[in-house]
Amino acid sequence: MLEDIKACLAEFGLSPKEIGVYLTMLELGSASVQDISKKAGVNRSTTYVMIEGLKRRGMAATFDKGKKTFFSAETPQRLRAFLADDFSGLQARQQRMETVLPRLLAIFHATEDKPRVRYFEGEEALHLARQEMVEEKEPIWELNAVDEPTVQLAKTGSEKRIELSKKVSGARLIFSIKPGIRPAYFDRRGFEVKEIDYQRCPFSGALVVVGRKLFIFTTKSVGMGVIVESREIADIVRAMYEAVWSCARSWVPPEDWEEKNK
Repeated sequence: MLEDIKACLAEFGLSPKEIGVYLTMLELGSASVQDISKKAGVNRSTTYVMIEGLKRRGMAATFDKGKKTFFSAETPQRLRAFLADDFSGLQARQQRMETVLPRLLAIFHATEDKPRVRYFEGEEALHLARQEMVEEKEPIWELNAVDEPTVQLAKTGSEKRIELSKKVSGARLIFSIKPGIRPAYFDRRGFEVKEIDYQRCPFSGALVVVGRKLFIFTTKSVGMGVIVESREIADIVRAMYEAVWSCARSWVPPEDWEEKNK
């Protein structure tokens, strides 16, 4: 029970010694620094520092009785006010960010003629890359090998990947399927899917072009790849994709494809 209380107070940014002094003050009521120090197990000079920190947070008060100075904890209900202030502060920061974000993006994209290259690696980075593709709100054109490594990679964060696929519409997907391998499940309602002969053009990984961005996913490491931002490069890849698309055949999933891959 006490550990839960300490953990909760720590979430308000209190250090372990501040928590100890605050709980001691709650228990003692009005007390001298000597009494607080002794019961909290903190030396006197440190106790003064902890009390000053609590006072700045509005969690402690000081008053004089005769020639002696006493300290007391403020009501724990003050913590509710801190939460309200934090929430208001969070909303204000969010509003400021929404105001500043377009200008930050303008700086980020200022050099349209110079490609930007970003590398990513790891499961969370892979999910963020997928999410970035969807959030572009541009047509998604994807070329995807279906072999053992890419199917294994698709299982990384599978639930998040499937949820993102539900947000896609008007996308193109070309599969290059290795014989005997099934594509990992996704919600294909937003995709037009075609297939090319794996044996004529074997490769492993995936390539996606969205707007002015090119996403390349490799299979050498879990969630590893490159994002290239360049309108010129994206247009070149898009033209090549169009050529492949025109030669590809429609893909029809097996009858039990959805059930076996969910």
